[in-house]
Amino acid sequence: MLKKILLTLLLLIAGVQAKQLDKIVIAGPAANVSHPIFHMIESGALKDVAKEVEFKLWNNPDQLRAMIINKEVDFVAVPTNVGAILYNKKQPIQLLNVSIWGILQILVRDKNIDTLEKLKGKTLLVPWRGDMPDIVLQAVMKKKGLTQKDIHIKYVSNPMDAAQQLIMRRQDNALLPEPATSMVLRKTHSFPIKIIAPELYRGIDLQKEWGEAFGTAGKIPQAGIAAVGDIRKNETVVAAFEKAYEEAMKWYKSHPKEAGKLVVKYTKMFTPEAVEDSISQVQMQVVPAKAARKDLEFFFTKLKEQSPKIVGGKLPDEGFYR
Repeated sequence: MLKKILLTLLLLIAGVQAKQLDKIVIAGPAANVSHPIFHMIESGALKDVAKEVEFKLWNNPDQLRAMIINKEVDFVAVPTNVGAILYNKKQPIQLLNVSIWGILQILVRDKNIDTLEKLKGKTLLVPWRGDMPDIVLQAVMKKKGLTQKDIHIKYVSNPMDAAQQLIMRRQDNALLPEPATSMVLRKTHSFPIKIIAPELYRGIDLQKEWGEAFGTAGKIPQAGIAAVGDIRKNETVVAAFEKAYEEAMKWYKSHPKEAGKLVVKYTKMFTPEAVEDSISQVQMQVVPAKAARKDLEFFFTKLKEQSPKIVGGKLPDEGFYR
């Protein structure tokens, strides 16, 4: 609360005197972490600090890294471990907040499968081998004493590949992030609850499995917003951005139908209905980076035990947390 008051005072004091930037560029993936940004742009939330706000879609961490190196962006929506990797590689990035705390679910065709243990002997599609969804799954499986002899993991290049195999009935189980999960349920007419024989079910909440395995809350600090480059030194702009993003997140959560329509204007990957469905399924709360540091370091430590490179070889120091 005190931080919010200080940020508001800073904006009031510096708002009239601050030089308005010509443009602010924000980059993000097609995932839920980016969606509030679209409302910020449409509502003119940053008009006091910038004449123009542009959104750039990034599809993989290498593309994001190139944007940062080439000084193309000011703010990024990013998986927290990718932010840590970039920071540990001496890129000019600082985490502002964590806003996504639960986005991973396992879709199943058998409604009785509601834990990882019940997947024994089954095949599970997993996108992005060696990346966050896979590493989180591996950490939970290891803690539960499960191996790939128990659950037969089949890797695919991305969530859309996994989704297509589910839709075509080539596989029965897949680990997916939202909104891909909701899109598959829509495509197979299994949404939100089909009375007569839905094809697929939200079988396993991986955040819940994480919490049970490690004795913590059923949430994971998976993604948030970071400032990059010279913009990190502009306290007025950063404060304005933080305030606008938090307000946009509130709107996004409370206006799912409108949000669904808005999101597809910026990214064509999902349908408005899938985005609308996904909002109620994702754990979203904007928490300042420093306040989330304890949760992040626990998360990073567990990821590092599976693969040090997933966080850039070491835990980021205090300079990573704004």
